[in-house]
Amino acid sequence: MRQQVLFAAFLLLIVNPAIAFDGPRQSTNVPRFDAAVDRALAYLRTAAEKEEQHAGNQILAAYAMLKCGIPKEDAFVVRAVAAAVGRTSTGQYQPMSAYDHIYGAGVDSMLLVDLDAKELYQPNLQVIANYVQSMQRGDGSWSDGPQQPGDVSMSQYGVLALWACQRGGSNVSPASLERAADFLMKRGNADGGWGYRPGTTQGPGAGASTHNMTMAGGGAVGICRLLLHGLRSPPKPEKKAEDLLPGGLTKIDPLADAGQFGSVFPDYKPQISAGAMDGRVDRAFGWNLANFQAVSRVEHNLYYYYCLERAAAVGDLGKINGEDWFIVFGDGLLALQAQDGSFSTHSGQIVGTSFALLYYMKSTDQILKKMYGLGQQQADRGNPFGDKKKKEPTELDRLIADIANMDFDKLDETPVEVADEIVRSVLSIDDPEKLVGQEDQLKSLMKHPNDKVRSAAVWALGRTADFKLVPLMLEGIRDNSVDVNTEAIQALRFIARRPQGFGETLAPFAALGTEDQIKNASPEERLRLATPWREKALKDWSGWYFSVRPFEDRGGLDELQLAVPLGK
Repeated sequence: MRQQVLFAAFLLLIVNPAIAFDGPRQSTNVPRFDAAVDRALAYLRTAAEKEEQHAGNQILAAYAMLKCGIPKEDAFVVRAVAAAVGRTSTGQYQPMSAYDHIYGAGVDSMLLVDLDAKELYQPNLQVIANYVQSMQRGDGSWSDGPQQPGDVSMSQYGVLALWACQRGGSNVSPASLERAADFLMKRGNADGGWGYRPGTTQGPGAGASTHNMTMAGGGAVGICRLLLHGLRSPPKPEKKAEDLLPGGLTKIDPLADAGQFGSVFPDYKPQISAGAMDGRVDRAFGWNLANFQAVSRVEHNLYYYYCLERAAAVGDLGKINGEDWFIVFGDGLLALQAQDGSFSTHSGQIVGTSFALLYYMKSTDQILKKMYGLGQQQADRGNPFGDKKKKEPTELDRLIADIANMDFDKLDETPVEVADEIVRSVLSIDDPEKLVGQEDQLKSLMKHPNDKVRSAAVWALGRTADFKLVPLMLEGIRDNSVDVNTEAIQALRFIARRPQGFGETLAPFAALGTEDQIKNASPEERLRLATPWREKALKDWSGWYFSVRPFEDRGGLDELQLAVPLGK
């Protein structure tokens, strides 16, 4: 009876839907990603309103909207929530379809728990938790039917559903989560990845590891680790005066943060250790890096980013080849957006666009922030006001000021110590975003007679990831300094999202032997190895550039310049 009353009360909200949809959004803190989110949201609202074939699409779209900062009172969100509540209103979960039963339970529970109405929807979430746990197979997996082997994708959603229900105050069995982790850890592939239905040749990849399943499996194991053992990297507590001992030492209390950052099941003793789970997640990341795809080319391409964001958040992924994983893969995802703002995938544009939004909004990171007070600080867009404190000049500010006063007609007269200071200043910049907009000044340094300065300038320009700078990086390959060449190639690898480039080595003098032997080699020996190496790198990278550059940039002088033979 209580379920029916709650459902009826909820339906009353529909008669008073929110009018505005275009209010302040959450920000990705990356302007180009924010622009993509705005276009995707505009598309999603129109398309999802017309979609009537698959109820799960509306639930997923509403969930993505919530993560973007759309209020829960929005009319579309209200209708989606009513549908999710309706599937639990009898006290027994009513799946959308036989195949989608665990997928549907996952998106229903995630939507309800993120409404911040724990007491109101706790009974509904408990119904979902009971259903999901009852459908778990003996080996710890979930599947689309009793005759089908367990699959990694469905098992991921089983874990997602139980995590959402647990956050909503439902009774969830920790043993159920450990069985899920056990299935995934025992049934993965030797290379560190996962296939779709472990132990079979069914589905994409025919049993081999795929990007989608590897990140789905890694994320699911990471969630089990989080719930059974706690945060992988708890934040260091702030030092307080009362915690300090004589001499500045800090009191150590190993249990101080156990309740806040430890297991959500403190009385349960899991058999699978935290280290074993961490190691398995790290192997999944290793497979993903070895098979790097910033622009997904798999069948269900947007699903990849959705799984990757979650695995990165709970698995504490750091950088990819020295760069922020969110930017690296976010730029790859950006290449998949259509003119109308949508992202199309194997299951259609609504699903694909929703997955893209969940990536850009760091949806899992938002959950961790809510749970622990951690994660990305999501700035509120649309509010240009606030305290604007005067910033202290940064190292980059001082460098740019120095560059502005340089006489580039007299670079040959720059003292060695000044050149060394320029290099030190450039290399001290630790935030690529600060370099954007300073390209002109940094490009001027590529004229400097000191190869260390030129090398530092190429390094800095490459970190901006600006595609327009590719011709300049190609010129860097033509430089007579191998150090400058190497920095230019590394910059091109980053801009092109090709960590291995075209297979070119970054140590062209390795054949000469040890470092001392290389240092003592004659100019003729060094030139003999460097020239063909430069020529091949220039050919490969210029060929790539001419094949992918925008149409409006074609027909310029760069082909003629690059056609001139390299100086010997």
